[in-house]
Amino acid sequence: MKTYQQTIESMTMPFTIMIVSEPDSLSESRWHTTVTLIQTYLDHVDHLFSPFRSDSLVTQYQRHSLAVTNFNAEFQEVFALTVIAEEMTSGAFTANFSGQYDPTGIVKGWAIERAFQTYLKPLLNTGAIAVALNGAGDIRVGALVDSGYEWPIGIEDPEDTGQMLREIKIANGAVATSGSSKRGDHIRRLDSTNTLTQATIIATNLIDADMLATTAISMGQIPFQTFAETHKLNAILLTAAHKLIMIDGDQS
Repeated sequence: MKTYQQTIESMTMPFTIMIVSEPDSLSESRWHTTVTLIQTYLDHVDHLFSPFRSDSLVTQYQRHSLAVTNFNAEFQEVFALTVIAEEMTSGAFTANFSGQYDPTGIVKGWAIERAFQTYLKPLLNTGAIAVALNGAGDIRVGALVDSGYEWPIGIEDPEDTGQMLREIKIANGAVATSGSSKRGDHIRRLDSTNTLTQATIIATNLIDADMLATTAISMGQIPFQTFAETHKLNAILLTAAHKLIMIDGDQS
């Protein structure tokens, strides 16, 4: 098998594109075209949704200079996703955590999922065995059903990023992790006694996985465990006492 891999920069973070194929089944030109298309798309998302760009739709909306009637299709989709997520989590996830609308907590997972579905998944029908897109540790993977290929995904220990808490293997699905090890304590915590330091969610798509990982940190250990069991989620939680909690939503 041949592995293609390239890391690009967009949305102020690294994204790694990976494709596994049989030798000579994926041309170099197709590979380079795929990388270019993903780069262009992610830059486009950044232009629309960056809270740091004065010309993005997000900052225009924050300034009240973007009317609802002027939302484009992508902004409408993300806006709807943030509303649904806030309702589903009873406000634990919100795009208004800073006092103004900022969908950053859902945009990365949405962008990776969209790029995966548009540019990588179709390659599974034209020579690729497995494909993946990793954005700063949150990853969407896919593989041919009959290939037997599984992607190994390591869950970092936030206290020692050179060590892995757990390694999981999945063929098709998504893994997202939220916590404070890399970006500081950037998530609004609903309970001051909340000692959850990291949450990893394994799901069928990265939109849900990314949003739910943020939700876990916001809710805290006990409320999120109840939430996860109700919604049959698969999660790996880490407490401040370095206790690992496994939640298997696949169990009946």
